[in-house]
Amino acid sequence: MKAIIMAGGKGSRISPYKPILEICGFPMYYWVYRSLREFAEEIYLAITPWSSLIFSDIPKIITYGNGYENDVIEAVKQVGFPVIVTPSDTPLIPKHVFMKLINDCRAQICSIKDVKDYVGISLWKSLKLNEYQDILVEEEILNVNTPEDYRKVKNICGNIDEN
Repeated sequence: MKAIIMAGGKGSRISPYKPILEICGFPMYYWVYRSLREFAEEIYLAITPWSSLIFSDIPKIITYGNGYENDVIEAVKQVGFPVIVTPSDTPLIPKHVFMKLINDCRAQICSIKDVKDYVGISLWKSLKLNEYQDILVEEEILNVNTPEDYRKVKNICGNIDEN
């Protein structure tokens, strides 16, 4: 299994440095990376050429900032299948969410939908865009898109097991 952390957005709602904003002592993208290490042998950062993560030691895929969905397709074409795709701004993804995605996915592309909406986390087995499945989770996956979201996630830090 491979994984891609989408970290090349413009960050227009909060900061162009969003993937490296500190959450509980680590850059936001690193929390996603730590979670994915349990499920993926290869992990890539999908970034734009102007990304703040261009010098990271994690292997990179360059995309061109044509919107999340287009950049995901561009990235999975470069990496191959199967691949988990997740945004860098969902730093506190519970491991059981990845397990549910992997175990319950019966289609070629499966996406997590939490109690509010889609959260950008998906499993791609191919590029067959018409073979799609939603995987529902009965909790909110925190996505940092605004200063308020950032404060909410930072307030959770005291309750996190960092092991």
